[in-house]
Amino acid sequence: MQQQFWQRIRFVRWLLFLAMAGAVLAVFVGLKVRSAKHILPALVTKAASNDGSLSLNNFEYRDVKEGTARWTVWAATATYFEDRQETVLDQVKTIFFLKNGGQVLLTGDTGVLHNDTQNMEISGNVKVSYGERYKLSTERLLYNRDKELIHTGLQILLEGEGIILKGQGMRLEIAKRTLSVLSHIETTLEEIVSFGGKQQGVS
Repeated sequence: MQQQFWQRIRFVRWLLFLAMAGAVLAVFVGLKVRSAKHILPALVTKAASNDGSLSLNNFEYRDVKEGTARWTVWAATATYFEDRQETVLDQVKTIFFLKNGGQVLLTGDTGVLHNDTQNMEISGNVKVSYGERYKLSTERLLYNRDKELIHTGLQILLEGEGIILKGQGMRLEIAKRTLSVLSHIETTLEEIVSFGGKQQGVS
């Protein structure tokens, strides 16, 4: 009888131990879940939606090569599509860092960052500026990472240092810091207007 009594006591103690362990685990899991609920909404607005996309607010991404930052892109919102390997950006701002310490600023309404190549497309009210020297406007620009090239085939407006140039298509070679207008339509220089011409270079 005494042996059975102590066996029951040990059994009850074991049950109490399991109950306490379960309570501690539940509290720990609860804290983790509550922490995640407080942290994630500030960053993620929609995760694992039906189309497999993931949306982020205040997106920032920096491209680094051999320890040196090449460019940084920011967006008010960014939606990542895994199946297309694309990140769709809204209210885009990109800064390209030049080897001489200068910067090229590019902004636009929307953009697409191709995650496999790191190439970009910027569309809608696109503006490019290089310090206070030159400002360029167009509706769509493409960035090729391997070639370090910003280009478009659309109409552009280039302003800077007393020049207002309307053209069709342009190439901005970031490493060389040269901008070429492929075909210019009209150039205004100190109120003198000229027409025609094929290619203009700015460096």
